[in-house]
Amino acid sequence: MKYLKNVILIALLFIGVNSYALIEDPVKENDPNDDGKGKIVGTIVEKDTETPMEFANIAVYKETDSTLVTGGITNEKGVFEITNLEYGDYYLVANFIGFNEENVEDIKLDRSNRIYNLGEINLAPSTVAIGEVNVVADKAAVEYKLDKKVVNVSQVISAIGGTAVDVLENTPSIQVDIEGNVSLRGSGNFTVLIDGRPSVLSGSDALRQIPSSAIENIEIITNPSAKYEPDGAAGIINLVMKKNSMNGLNGIVNTSVGTGEKYRGDFMLNYRFEKLNLFFGADWSDEINNGEMASERETYYKDTTEFLNMGGDRKWIRGGHRFKGGADFYLGTNTTLTLSGETGTSERGNEGGGRTENFTVPASEQILSISEETSERNNDFYTLNMNFQHNFDDNGHRIEATAYYSDETGTDSEIEAELLADENFNPTNEYLSNVSTFETEDEQDIRLKLDYTYPFSEDGRFEAGYQGRLESENETLEFRDYDQASDSWIINDKYSSATDFQRDIHAAYSTYSNKVGKLAYMAGLRGELTVREIKNTSAENVSSLNRFDLFPTAHFSYPLAQTADVTASYSRRINRPSGRDLDPTPNYYNRYTIRFGNPDLEPEYTNSYELGFMKRFGESRSFVSADVFRRVTNNKIDRTQELGEDGIFYMYTDNFDKDYSTGLEVTGNLSYKKWLTVNTSVNVYDYKITGELNGESIDRQSTNWGGRMNTTFKLAESSRLQVNAFFRGKSVSAQGESGAMFFTNISYRQEFMNKKLSATVSVRDPLGTGRFERTSYGDDFKSWFRFEREPRVVMLTLSYKINNFKEDRGGDRGGDGGMDMGGGEF
Repeated sequence: MKYLKNVILIALLFIGVNSYALIEDPVKENDPNDDGKGKIVGTIVEKDTETPMEFANIAVYKETDSTLVTGGITNEKGVFEITNLEYGDYYLVANFIGFNEENVEDIKLDRSNRIYNLGEINLAPSTVAIGEVNVVADKAAVEYKLDKKVVNVSQVISAIGGTAVDVLENTPSIQVDIEGNVSLRGSGNFTVLIDGRPSVLSGSDALRQIPSSAIENIEIITNPSAKYEPDGAAGIINLVMKKNSMNGLNGIVNTSVGTGEKYRGDFMLNYRFEKLNLFFGADWSDEINNGEMASERETYYKDTTEFLNMGGDRKWIRGGHRFKGGADFYLGTNTTLTLSGETGTSERGNEGGGRTENFTVPASEQILSISEETSERNNDFYTLNMNFQHNFDDNGHRIEATAYYSDETGTDSEIEAELLADENFNPTNEYLSNVSTFETEDEQDIRLKLDYTYPFSEDGRFEAGYQGRLESENETLEFRDYDQASDSWIINDKYSSATDFQRDIHAAYSTYSNKVGKLAYMAGLRGELTVREIKNTSAENVSSLNRFDLFPTAHFSYPLAQTADVTASYSRRINRPSGRDLDPTPNYYNRYTIRFGNPDLEPEYTNSYELGFMKRFGESRSFVSADVFRRVTNNKIDRTQELGEDGIFYMYTDNFDKDYSTGLEVTGNLSYKKWLTVNTSVNVYDYKITGELNGESIDRQSTNWGGRMNTTFKLAESSRLQVNAFFRGKSVSAQGESGAMFFTNISYRQEFMNKKLSATVSVRDPLGTGRFERTSYGDDFKSWFRFEREPRVVMLTLSYKINNFKEDRGGDRGGDGGMDMGGGEF
């Protein structure tokens, strides 16, 4: 592994790329084969930032009678080309949602002027002057692009003072349960990126840690191209963090306080010179989330049924702090070097207790007890990033290299105790069970990436690159039983172990994109070599894996009209088993349940297909979109449980046959007279899982559906009221089903001091309907579980902009790094 690291580092230093001049076929102005047709070309850029604007609308009209002739949209470089125009006089209208339209008149096409180049057309954000105040048009809450949905966080005021999870509660394609677990179109197997780069934390853990106030927008990529790592069967959630584009000192400070002991704070400072940009920030959180749980289990023996009923309160403690900083060095007009780093701690804990009732029918002795559970997890981490980018020209011809290193160490301790109680549930001094675990982990991750992009024509582009992932992790687990007689803890070797994990992944990819008429397409292929080795003291043999996989992708886009587009895409994805799923060491939940991992688990492979349609309405921010999708997963990973002869339930993780998701998602955004915006989405899909368990079929099927509505009232130029609601229907699993869920949020934001200071008050789950239920069953058991989270949580958030802090909407730093990280996963 050390040799590979050195080879890759040397390659990054010495690899060279030959640049080629763009060559266009000359136009013969007096061609005798002239067909009497010409074309109009140009580029649309945002006026303030000079950023190319993708998907801006172009309409061409006859100058004589103002009839619409044709139209089109710009590509990712802001370039458009309107072809097949008869010789004549025209004028052109360029526009984009939330921007003032621009008219270009006196366009004359003839034999001597067959190609009319308009150069750059600048579009400015639409503004209305009121005295001395400029009111800038709101962004759309959700914007659609060729391969992703973009959520503008500033438009989701219910998430202010919260985390990325709170933003995603109101996002199409996303489902969030009441414990803050995120799923993408029904799947929890997705990848989280931060500015296109890895995160020390993974999945829902990463999203729960990052404050929403630090996020500019969130990109939902359900079918990523071959440039991105294929991890996560459902796709990618990329968090684009706030940056700054103004010279001098700028910044923003946020602080939040909520009922039930919830506190957050963060700031970001930016100081920019002509050739240097410095940035520094920090965030801190300390919050408690309360809830209640209840469970019932029935176990069937030959002539006896055993009942186990449990219930009580739960408390989730989340906290930690993080410092981050770095510098952008502008080495030349086309060359940038960025160095950045991050360090901090993550703290998580659980506290809970409740009553347990155990009895049988026919009747036997009833056992009453009180359970006490506590856990504490602390992690220290740091990351280092280096990014080098050189643009050979202004047309997108560039090379980019990235190096990333992270280190994380931590401990995890848990205590599970159960005390015998009397008939009134008063605890005695006699323990029915008292065990503890102490776990340590040390994890390192190295990522290396080299990307090359060559635009060979106005619409054509070739991309290629290499990515390397070198991961290692060491864990120890110490299981201890409490000896009441000696009042001491005794190590239990049966449940104790040590794990040494190593995984290297080397990948090469290439994509090719071009246009045939109005049809834009992108085809890609990615190859990955994975070498993995797991050594565990509880396993007799070393579990190893040496595998090569291919991941093809394809994307298509076709404009049906000036305001309507059709898209289609395909990608092959992979979901690698997590560390807990691979660890063979018994995981002791309580004296009734023990879980085992499976080091021989194979990864899931998903084939994902999508067909989308989007229609925009006039110059408003209104649109409607419909996406048909089908996802087929092979080697489906799922958890099952079996009743042992000792009366203990044993939980296992295994590969089953397949699962299928086929459905439709419809999203609409209605903007009415500038004071009302409604964003809503509904998804319906057929879900099916196939396979066998203990020789019997587990084939199950359900029709799942869900929806959300986000309604914003603009009460005044400095006042917003937002109400949103979320619903998710029932769904099946290998051994049961989950129940439906519904909850709402309401928020109000007021701005002061020329919008430098804002205050937001939000109430989470004001109706108290947020709850989750799950039922599991087999031949000899049936179980039911319910969790209710803390309702009517009130949050107050204050935000202050230093020197009129303005987010950078034009930056490309880390925007498509295409790297991710599995966090604590194996």
